[in-house]
Amino acid sequence: MKTWRRVFASVNLLATAGLLFALFILVNFVANRRYLRHDFSRQQLTALSSQTTQTLAQLSEPLSVIVFYQPSHRLYELVRDQLKEYERASTQVRVEFVDPQQDIARAKQLVKEFEIDVNSPEALNLVIFKSGTRHKYLSDTDLADYDYEAADPMAGPRVKAFKGEAAFTSAIINVTRKSQTLVWATTGHGEKSLSNASPQGLADFKRLLEQQDVSVQEVTLLERPEVAPDVQLLLIVGPTRRFPEAEVAMVETFLTRGGRLLALIDPLDDTGLDALLARWGIALGRNIVVDPESMRRLPFVSAANLLVTDYTEHPIVSKMQTLMTLFPLARSVSPAQPAPSGITTTPLALTSAAGWGETQTGNERFEFAEGEDLKGPVSIAAAAERTEPSKTRVVAIGDSDFLINAQLGNAGNKDLVMGALYWLIEQEQLIGISPKTVEAIKLILTGGQLSGIFWLSFAGLPLAFGLLGVAMWWIRRQ
Repeated sequence: MKTWRRVFASVNLLATAGLLFALFILVNFVANRRYLRHDFSRQQLTALSSQTTQTLAQLSEPLSVIVFYQPSHRLYELVRDQLKEYERASTQVRVEFVDPQQDIARAKQLVKEFEIDVNSPEALNLVIFKSGTRHKYLSDTDLADYDYEAADPMAGPRVKAFKGEAAFTSAIINVTRKSQTLVWATTGHGEKSLSNASPQGLADFKRLLEQQDVSVQEVTLLERPEVAPDVQLLLIVGPTRRFPEAEVAMVETFLTRGGRLLALIDPLDDTGLDALLARWGIALGRNIVVDPESMRRLPFVSAANLLVTDYTEHPIVSKMQTLMTLFPLARSVSPAQPAPSGITTTPLALTSAAGWGETQTGNERFEFAEGEDLKGPVSIAAAAERTEPSKTRVVAIGDSDFLINAQLGNAGNKDLVMGALYWLIEQEQLIGISPKTVEAIKLILTGGQLSGIFWLSFAGLPLAFGLLGVAMWWIRRQ
């Protein structure tokens, strides 16, 4: 009888162990296919924004992402973890990892297929996006901001901010879009040059546009019969001379048929565009905007150097509430009064209540004159939209110097102009995807602390569990 009882107990034990093992396999099988992921890091380095998830949800064709990266590169793990989130969020996304130094055959295929310049220092570290016949690749300079001041002579500069999500989502939109965005930048009126790489030029801004798959052409309007139908946006940056009536009429016709305009008009310059912008709901002030609060925030500078931190709820600036924008010298740009029929105009960036629009621009000292000057808060940028009979969008900003190479990287300057661009060409899903700051956390321990950790890990814990086992054995024996 005892023998049968022992056999039954053994069989029962084996059956239970088998069932538990099968349950373990089943749970892992299900978990491998249906699971939840969450980024618990403080900076949310790999978490996707709502703009990105919306973009991925709209994918209708397969998208290939090839990580042509060396695993030893400092950005490799960030790129890998970020793209895994993209792959998880959409079944249309397929990510392939290729080590250019180990998988030589595949590397040669990619070099030939995408015409990669093997002599470029960035050739071994690229992320390639491909959809249909279109492709775009990003280098590590597109994916991160580096701290060169704290650079390690051996390891190189430290990664200060990771821009992967903004770059990846922009690349996806670029390769899945049916056509490239064409922008005409006007010339012939003293505008700032997009090819000028000096501190006063706009070469960095042009490079920024090209990274978004925007084709920019500098054009003199009088040399063209009209604004070409495939032009999606007119760009006017810092003109110092008047536009002839014929050119103003061309811009008017372009806007009437549903065009888009981004105008950056500096103070003290008569450009001949005031009446045109007023007809589209935007009033340019004949003043210089000053704000004593800027002097408090930026000591030793004039009150005309504006540091703006107040924004409205418009999509262009909705993600900028924690950013500041620096305008070296600006004029007021506000909704026209009375408002043109069918046009909605919204201020974008405002001074503090202490600011005002100074009309006596020749004075050395700024002093508010009641009844003459524009009382604050003063609007420095505005966006206008008409939805009928065709959708027209206009953005005007009362300064162009905030875009020059020497200023573009300051605070939220880049965010403001790119937010305006995305809204104008109806790519609002890209607004507000900001770089993620990468914190460098160092743990410095003394020799005694290191010794304590060593003895605790290799002697203390094993001994404690051993004593616990002996105690449990003694209790059961008793």
